[in-house]
Amino acid sequence: MAITQKHNTIVLELSSSSKDDLRDLQYGEGKLFKKIANAVERLKDAGEVNEEAQPVIIVVQKKKEKDW
Repeated sequence: MAITQKHNTIVLELSSSSKDDLRDLQYGEGKLFKKIANAVERLKDAGEVNEEAQPVIIVVQKKKEKDW
C-alpha cells in the first residue's frame, strides 16, 4: 500500500542524540526541542505550513545489527 505525502507534512531527520537530549525533549526542553521549534517556525514564516501547525515528534531507536 502506497502512502502519499500530504501538503503540510513535515519530516525532520535529526542526527543521533544522547539519552539526556531525548529526556530533555520529553520535557519540552533542550537543544533537540529548540531545533524542532526553530525548523517549524522557519517553515511558518516562509508560508510553507499553516500558522496553526503543530509538530508530532516520534523518537526512533536504531536496532543494533546482529553479528552472525
